[in-house]
Amino acid sequence: MLFDSTMKYLQQSLDVTSLRHSVIASNIANADTPNYKAKHIPFKNILNLAQKNDITLDTTNSMHIKSNEGFKNIIKQDNDSYLQRNDKNNVNMDTEMILLAKNTILFNALTNMEKFKFNQYKDLIAANRNI
Repeated sequence: MLFDSTMKYLQQSLDVTSLRHSVIASNIANADTPNYKAKHIPFKNILNLAQKNDITLDTTNSMHIKSNEGFKNIIKQDNDSYLQRNDKNNVNMDTEMILLAKNTILFNALTNMEKFKFNQYKDLIAANRNI
């Protein structure tokens, strides 16, 4: 009961927002790197993984929990058609800051929903203790 489908989807959503935060932070950090192409996570790719129930994190260290395909195939590199700079970098700082703010709001909403769910469980346990 503790790990019902809602908790599973909340956990997966938090994993995606965490990865998206890392991708956006990488774009911001490389805003002045010549030939850097901004990366993003298309919503369509996340939906495809969610339908397969295949959203897990990649392992980068032998101490990490082993997983299958994970997120490695959902990060896409932007093409540079919308912005041409002399250094061939296509990071738009205004866009990245907007994406970062949206992602932060989503992360906060998801954590509040998890808190709400845990409070429901706590209330349920307290009610059963009094029976």
